[in-house]
Amino acid sequence: MELSEEFILELTQSQQRLFGFLFKRLADREQAREVLQLTNLVLCRKADNYEPGTNFKAWAMTVANYEVMAYRKTQVRERLVFTDEVDAMLGPDEDGRSSAQSARVAHLSHCLQGMSLKNRELLDWRYQGERTMDKIAEDVGSTIGAVKVKLHRLRRQLLGCIQNRMKEDGI
Repeated sequence: MELSEEFILELTQSQQRLFGFLFKRLADREQAREVLQLTNLVLCRKADNYEPGTNFKAWAMTVANYEVMAYRKTQVRERLVFTDEVDAMLGPDEDGRSSAQSARVAHLSHCLQGMSLKNRELLDWRYQGERTMDKIAEDVGSTIGAVKVKLHRLRRQLLGCIQNRMKEDGI
């Protein structure tokens, strides 16, 4: 399939607007870039569906919107996604772990023990179990949005606890 010059021109001119739309929806530059690339692939694959002379930007935004929804679905299924910084901080397991890394793991364990059973259970369901966000929300009798907010607060609480303990240790 060969793309027409008009299609390529429209696609190129819409990149900044598409990125802005995606960034507004995802609030993360890297995620917006990733979804933009996915959107561009879909647009190129469906180039035959585009009617020259119609509103390309509206069509592209519709495709981008569907790509955002698909991307979010895949992210919900991800059990736990670490940033590169967290991944580097965790480093190698067992004997290859640095003392700072071992301390972080120990502090995480301590901070988890300080949480209520209900909160630990919620974290286990999300990161250890096979439950989807839908299932967790159903099990706790809440909405997915409320569960996400609760999990966000619990992660922030854990981070604060670990950081405080690390400061106390001088690490």
